[in-house]
Amino acid sequence: MPYPLKTFDVISALRLRGMHVLGRNANVVHIANPSRDFKSKAVEIIENIKGIRRRSCAVQFHGVTVRWNEDQ
Repeated sequence: MPYPLKTFDVISALRLRGMHVLGRNANVVHIANPSRDFKSKAVEIIENIKGIRRRSCAVQFHGVTVRWNEDQ
């Protein structure tokens, strides 16, 4: 039986690593300032919604997708 991972534990771990958590939704956590190791492992995501182009990056962290915006 796998260990049920709680999103709260992941958010606490991200905060301990010095990242600012903006919000969470299902299995996606949005952060403001990713660490260097997150940036090196990240996958770039480009969304085009109604002509507005958004760039963001995402990485898996303990079974949860951690995502941040690149356009700032």
